[in-house]
Amino acid sequence: MAENTQDELIVIAAWLYYVERMTHEEIAEQLHMSRVSITRLLQRARAEGVVQFTITRPLPKQYRLGNRIKEKYNLSSVTIAKTMSDPNETIKEVCRYAAFEMMKHLKPNCRLGVAFSSTLSNMIEFLDGKSAPSNIVIQELAGTYLSPNAPYGISWRIAEKLNAKIISLPVPVVVQSESVRNAMMEEPSIKEAFQGISNVDVCIVGLGYIGPDSTLVRTGHFTPEMMNELKRKGAVGDILLHFYDRDGNYVENPIKDRMIILDYDDLKRIPNVIGVATGPEKIVAIHGALKSGTVHHLVTDMETAQSVLEE
Repeated sequence: MAENTQDELIVIAAWLYYVERMTHEEIAEQLHMSRVSITRLLQRARAEGVVQFTITRPLPKQYRLGNRIKEKYNLSSVTIAKTMSDPNETIKEVCRYAAFEMMKHLKPNCRLGVAFSSTLSNMIEFLDGKSAPSNIVIQELAGTYLSPNAPYGISWRIAEKLNAKIISLPVPVVVQSESVRNAMMEEPSIKEAFQGISNVDVCIVGLGYIGPDSTLVRTGHFTPEMMNELKRKGAVGDILLHFYDRDGNYVENPIKDRMIILDYDDLKRIPNVIGVATGPEKIVAIHGALKSGTVHHLVTDMETAQSVLEE
């Protein structure tokens, strides 16, 4: 029998793989070729149009919407949950997706940066501790003491769920004066904790907005008057107490010198920042955060995503 030509081999390999559902190894054995050669034949089959794919149904709306947002803001990924009739259920759904997105980015020996967020506190119940990689380190990015009424720190709860080591900052996120802050930053344990921030691989954050009922006001660190002043400066939202306007430009924080938190430049150096937010009050804040270039991955819901796209 005459040997098959290269073009014939491409068709045969494609038929065996896509129609007969044979594996690369089985095809290689049948054609007396290496698996690498079979892979190359299949690549050529697709590149040369020997194999063509037709999808008979449209992409789900949330996937198409996510792709448009991803392209508009040059993001690495966008994950969109359904918008439920009850806003609280929407938050739960977004947090479920956020937990899945976060777990996707965790690798063995990975360092995960976290800080307090009212949205992210709802995410923890959806984390799958059984599938967590080994040797995860939870790195706190800010002082964890917010107020006497603040819930148990999410970093500790995440560490428990993932059986991870934690590097904590058990100090107030905002202190009385710049001199107090400077003194605390000289403490060996605090200094060591901040040195670890430069090694953070993944960071998950809630995207805050400027409003009288925001988390920053509820914890007592910002008064409504301070929020109004930030608004006058053009601020529309914050990531870890770092404020920005609708175009993503940095807006000076009036209490910056009293904060025990990672610097904005350090935040921008983290290679994978996952931003999580939902709700009509967050639309402009999300838009500004994405324009800033700080966020690489967005998790939100359908209605919020559609409104962000229209900004």
